[in-house]
Amino acid sequence: MSAPGLIDIHSHMTPRALPVDPGSSAPWPCMRCQDAARATLMLGDKPFRELDDRSWDVARRCEDMDRDGVAIQLLSPMPELLSYWQDAAHAEYLADHVNAAIAEMVARRPDRFRGLAMVPMQEPARAARYMRDLKARFGVDGIEIGSNVGGALPGEERFAPVFAAAEAGDLAIFVHALHPVATAAVMRHAPFFTPMVGFPLDVAMAGASLITEGVLERHPRLRIALSHGGGAMASLIGRLDQGWRMVPELRDRLSTAPSAQARRLFYDSNVYEPALLRHVARDMAPGQVCAGTDYPYLIMQEDPAAFIASADLTAGEADSVRRGAATRFLDIR
Repeated sequence: MSAPGLIDIHSHMTPRALPVDPGSSAPWPCMRCQDAARATLMLGDKPFRELDDRSWDVARRCEDMDRDGVAIQLLSPMPELLSYWQDAAHAEYLADHVNAAIAEMVARRPDRFRGLAMVPMQEPARAARYMRDLKARFGVDGIEIGSNVGGALPGEERFAPVFAAAEAGDLAIFVHALHPVATAAVMRHAPFFTPMVGFPLDVAMAGASLITEGVLERHPRLRIALSHGGGAMASLIGRLDQGWRMVPELRDRLSTAPSAQARRLFYDSNVYEPALLRHVARDMAPGQVCAGTDYPYLIMQEDPAAFIASADLTAGEADSVRRGAATRFLDIR
């Protein structure tokens, strides 16, 4: 692998096996194995996604990373495993298993992998308690959270204990699209709308809620990254700034313009359009964009190094996207 490689902050894993159903009222995730290299993630008795060994096999992932010039992957759970619709105790039971699987993958190749844990966000106080010893138990750098939790955006006051715990524990937060609220009504008629349209909308709504509800001002040391380049955030910034200038309640709540706060967030490069990557990396959030691919799924950004090179960034901007921003997001010293 030519040096130095990318740090990919958006790559998912699924354990080869999942724990038995503890008696949940919602469909429980389980793996139905087809052969040594293939399995189907089931939700109850319904197939959710076909997977292969890229989701759990360290050696297979390293082969792909070497091919793509990726030095380090930040492993996060498949978002569907976050299980905010389960009883919180059952979600924590599942989190123990998934987080241990991530820790095992990192332990096998600590030079190639780092990890993000999942926590039971449906009970924020429980999640905050769970986060107290995450680093000691699992060796992770932070947590992955959904863009909404049962329809509640992360900026809502109920999630304050989670952000306080993340800041106190020096844990990074990666916000990934999950069950987007904006497309819920059309999902059953056009399921492709969810990943193609709903994901970027929901991520932008999550980011806007973190800004407008003052989460970043209350927690100045938080390191939060938005998946999918922040989704539709790039098109919302001007409107948010105009609202901040015109709406006294928002202006009283925020000491600086939303655009300034958006520059504090991190973003991944998983946007597919070179011009959009250039805008986010140069104009919207200079120095805050990290490489991200959505590996190993069908919609992932292939050949991330070539994609970043196609964005016509300066050498310094490109190096920041390739690894510089990620070292700050993960506090790699």
